[in-house]
Amino acid sequence: MTVKLYRCITPTDRLCACGKVHRGLVEVGIDVDVERVPLSSKPGKRPEIVKLTGQPRVPVIVEADGTATHDSKTIVVGIKAGQVQG
Repeated sequence: MTVKLYRCITPTDRLCACGKVHRGLVEVGIDVDVERVPLSSKPGKRPEIVKLTGQPRVPVIVEADGTATHDSKTIVVGIKAGQVQG
């Protein structure tokens, strides 16, 4: 199964919270479908993120069951605890 990751356009996994989430998913062997979103975090620029989470910030993951989670710290804790399922 695959987790969808909505992330910023930063081209590396080392400079931002989105990259930290991506690295965490890959490290535990979860397949990741990445969708990069516009740089602006204005709600009008990221309507899909707002629809999923009620706020415009990334990273956001969507698990196979449709559960959407935002906030990199929350996501990373879930990955480490084995709660994120692809």
